[in-house]
Amino acid sequence: MAVKVTLPQSSSSTTTVSSTTPSARVSTITTTQSKTQTATSLSGLQGIDVTGVQDGYTLVYDSDTGNWEAAPASDVAANVQNLDGGTY
Repeated sequence: MAVKVTLPQSSSSTTTVSSTTPSARVSTITTTQSKTQTATSLSGLQGIDVTGVQDGYTLVYDSDTGNWEAAPASDVAANVQNLDGGTY
């Protein structure tokens, strides 16, 4: 199934969606809280703190600050007590 979405270049709220399959259903929900955020790097995203990042670091969520922060993978691994890889 191929779905083609055409987004306008202007700030208009009209979006065109078409499908090559006649039975395809397309559903869209837009709320006033919907936002689009684009960035060219993680440091450009809100809620991401990559201060002092180095090779081998990973992102860890800090519930105190509400941000994802860079931390050495070895520090993260030392705090993992239970890892469930899922069921396949």
